[in-house]
Amino acid sequence: MGSENKHFDINKIAELAKLNLDPKEIEKFESQMVDIISHFSSLQKIDTSSFNLKSWEIDKNKIADVSDLRNDNKSIGFNEEEIFSNAPSKENKFIKIKKILDR
Repeated sequence: MGSENKHFDINKIAELAKLNLDPKEIEKFESQMVDIISHFSSLQKIDTSSFNLKSWEIDKNKIADVSDLRNDNKSIGFNEEEIFSNAPSKENKFIKIKKILDR
């Protein structure tokens, strides 16, 4: 992991998440974010070259061959009338709701 990833703009993240953080919280969360990213960057060191892409792990370490898994089947979805039948109101092809966030 390069040093360019060691700093995060916690203020930007807090703004996007609509959080009001004091300076102590900013320092704490920035440190935690660096620790989290550093922890997950260790996954890059795992050798996956011998990983079998034709199997899938399911149900408490039971290994299943991909060919034994269920096929995805296309099915008919809801029509527009059914989709909007329980919506409070609609505008064009969108469900319209009351404004919940002020910017």
